Amino acid sequence: MHPAVVALCALGAIAAGRLGAAVELLMEPAVPVVEYGGSIKLTLKMKCSDPKATSNVETSIRKKVENVTKEETVVELLNVTEWNPTLFRFYICYGKREKVPTKLIVYRAPESVELEPVPELAVGKSHELVCHVSGTAPIQNLTVILWRGGEVLLTKTFEWEKRDEPVRVTHRLTAQRQDNGQSVTCQAVLDLAPHGPRFNRTSGPQALTVYEFPQDPKLESATLLEIGKTMNVNCIVGRIFPAAKFKLVFADQTLNVSISQDGHRATAMVSHSRPGDFRLVCTVTVGPEVRRKEVTVHVYSFPLPQLNVNTTSPAAGTVVTGRCHLPPGHSDELQLQIRAGRSVLVGWGPSPLAFSLTPREEDDGMELSCDAKIRNNSEALTKNVSVWLNVTARPWMDDGSCPPSQNWTEGQDETLRCQARGNPPPQLECAKDGEPFPAGVPRPVTRAHAGTYRCQATNPLGTALRTITVAVHYHDPDVVLLVLVTVAVVAALVTAGVSYGIYYRKKKIRHYRLQQRQQQREMESRRPPASSEETAALNGSAREAQA
Repeated sequence: MHPAVVALCALGAIAAGRLGAAVELLMEPAVPVVEYGGSIKLTLKMKCSDPKATSNVETSIRKKVENVTKEETVVELLNVTEWNPTLFRFYICYGKREKVPTKLIVYRAPESVELEPVPELAVGKSHELVCHVSGTAPIQNLTVILWRGGEVLLTKTFEWEKRDEPVRVTHRLTAQRQDNGQSVTCQAVLDLAPHGPRFNRTSGPQALTVYEFPQDPKLESATLLEIGKTMNVNCIVGRIFPAAKFKLVFADQTLNVSISQDGHRATAMVSHSRPGDFRLVCTVTVGPEVRRKEVTVHVYSFPLPQLNVNTTSPAAGTVVTGRCHLPPGHSDELQLQIRAGRSVLVGWGPSPLAFSLTPREEDDGMELSCDAKIRNNSEALTKNVSVWLNVTARPWMDDGSCPPSQNWTEGQDETLRCQARGNPPPQLECAKDGEPFPAGVPRPVTRAHAGTYRCQATNPLGTALRTITVAVHYHDPDVVLLVLVTVAVVAALVTAGVSYGIYYRKKKIRHYRLQQRQQQREMESRRPPASSEETAALNGSAREAQA
């Protein structure tokens, strides 16, 4: 038997006990459950020995009583619109009236379950999920569940709440990359078991869109662009999710971009045919977030400067003059500078620039250049033109390059030291007593080389002459020293001969004595052996000697 029925029987038994008679009162259903605005029939069954016994229901709800008998009464509750109605079962047995409170469950299935729209979420940012459940009762039997895919985010119950107004459930969600594409739903379950039905309603799914865009894009571009030239521009993003959408616009014209394989870089080519300042804009879209980076590109006309000099082959010590200028109509942004080698001859200034220079012979091959640049810009671009100076000079020789006095030593290799300078390099010819004697060539020296040498250097610009006096140092042989050396050599030879003779004689004597001893040994070995008696005597003598 159902526990509720047992309870009601117990109550009836208590009442009957008071009357001193056996009374049994049952109701079906034991715990009535009715939908709000609906109707329900209650069947009361009573057992009482009093023939006048009756039973009924006491309630504020409009009712209709049917089929009243002593044993059974049917009561229909009509249009139940009270959430917590008062309901009593009562009976009269032997004139005694008793009533028993009865629970009536009035419910309404969830009318709507709505999950507030979830915006696109940045990774690491939190968002409050909000679910609304309306038109349901009693909420003590309601369970609300928030789902992310197949994962339960939150389960909310209301056992201890007394309110019946619409339910609002919230949960704070922190977005992660793996949440992208997951569906979030809100489920409302009204469970009236074991007395009534179970209702299940779920909101429409909300697909999570998660993105990551932590840093602004970077725009890599020069800010100067010459008319007719092209340059690469790059728009770069860091860690992003999902893939970014790039848009590059220059001078209000959308550029064709190429995207790197990793999706972090967009590259485009930029050019323009008119001078002026133009905006270069990179717009990057990641999820709902749009960021842009902008630079101003100055498009300019940059003609090549013109350099004019009065001569590129000046003679050393003469003045070179010239002028550097830009073509007519050039921009005022351009400035010029003139350099001579590594030195600045004329500093930066507007066109035209005039200059003068007195080159020396050692300046031969010097680069004379005119530079042009855009003024007052940290990204200054330059162009230049150059000429090279061919500085000419007459031949010349001095004491350093061609010493007038030179000392040589007889028997050694010596060189006539003389070099001529000039441009073009002069041809040098040296001679002694009319005979050619090339300078700079080593040769063995005799005392006959002493004397005066004349050197002549020649190039197309003239001739230079130089006289050189050469002294040769030498020594005559010392006769006494030669005699003493000869005597010493002879004495040494005689001493060596005598020593060798003595050594040879001693060697011969030792050889002779060695031969004598060998002959003596051979004669002793050829003698006949002694007689036995002699041998015995010899042996006896030996033993006696030993004793």
